[in-house]
Amino acid sequence: MIANKITYIVSVALLLATFVFTANAAALAAAAALIAMPVITVAACRSSVALLKLGFELPRSCIVNAPLALRITLDRPLMFRGRVELSFSVYNQLTGTRTVCPVSLAPAMGRPATFELELDSTVCGAHTITLDTARLVDEMGFMSLALEDADFHGLFTVYPEILDIQVDPHQSSSAGLEGTSYDPHRSGQDASEVFDVRPYHEGDAVKSIHWKLSTRFDDVLVREASRPQDHAIGVLFGAFACHFEQSSRSEVLSAVLGFTASISLALMRQGYHHVVVAAPEGPLSAYPVDDRRSFNKMLDALTATPLGPAHPTSNEQYARLMAAKGISKTVLVTAGVDEQVYIDLGRLTDLSVLHVSDSVESYSIERGANYIITHCPVSSDSARMKSLEL
Repeated sequence: MIANKITYIVSVALLLATFVFTANAAALAAAAALIAMPVITVAACRSSVALLKLGFELPRSCIVNAPLALRITLDRPLMFRGRVELSFSVYNQLTGTRTVCPVSLAPAMGRPATFELELDSTVCGAHTITLDTARLVDEMGFMSLALEDADFHGLFTVYPEILDIQVDPHQSSSAGLEGTSYDPHRSGQDASEVFDVRPYHEGDAVKSIHWKLSTRFDDVLVREASRPQDHAIGVLFGAFACHFEQSSRSEVLSAVLGFTASISLALMRQGYHHVVVAAPEGPLSAYPVDDRRSFNKMLDALTATPLGPAHPTSNEQYARLMAAKGISKTVLVTAGVDEQVYIDLGRLTDLSVLHVSDSVESYSIERGANYIITHCPVSSDSARMKSLEL
């Protein structure tokens, strides 16, 4: 735009000089037209601000590294040429990073135009995207007006790739895999314990009908399954900000989140009620998983919970959570290696560690003082790993 202004000033100066030295009327007319151009352009710009329309369309989610774009629809008046300058900020709630995305659009006149702004999908997490500024700029750059009515705030989530695996959770003889008590206020999926008997609703399974009571009360009654209150397996999401200070390690973060989700989904499918635990700065966050709905809720929470700065210096919070939930088996998925942390956790619980690293090329299993650690490469896929011993 500076070049346009320089060209304009030089052109006016040359035309005025030509008129002064040659008394050429055409040069004077051309100079007058050029001098009047900014006034006309500014007037057109001001009249177009109220008529210009912006629209936005954003997908709600994608898998990591999949194409993702914000679609921008712009319709402007026929008489105005120029461009629209937009600035978006994108904030990743998981990593706490913010990026600014400037956009300059120059659509054709008189008809709607669609543009796509490619968004970064290489880092997992729940992202918020906000339109910070929107300005209408004339073709010569004389005038820049804010689009006061332009507003956009969206949310999209980049989910990890989830592997289709089977898990084999080995536990000590004293560790159980099922809840020992049940939620007195909510039903669940454990059909071995009756939560309540209620009238039949359309869609209820036939096998849930209580035939004896239905005959007695002359009404179709069904058993509601109970919700286990204790979850004997704990899956620790051990990703911390100190592990990902370099942006190049975003694939490691995606892999840690992906392994955590894959293990949880496999446990849920195989009938193991469990709890996924995250350690943000402050109290631990625990998410019981016993069906697909609770799994989805857990994964949404993990992607939106800011990473803690580092592994907690004390396991006191987790010890209290273990007592409250009846956890006797713990699976820690992490990107860092800290033997002392493993030993301290192993004193509290039957511990298996999944160490995810970009420096590991193949799977390997080691036995520590009181834990088992499996080293997993970042480039894992379901074709290379079908089962996992915990």
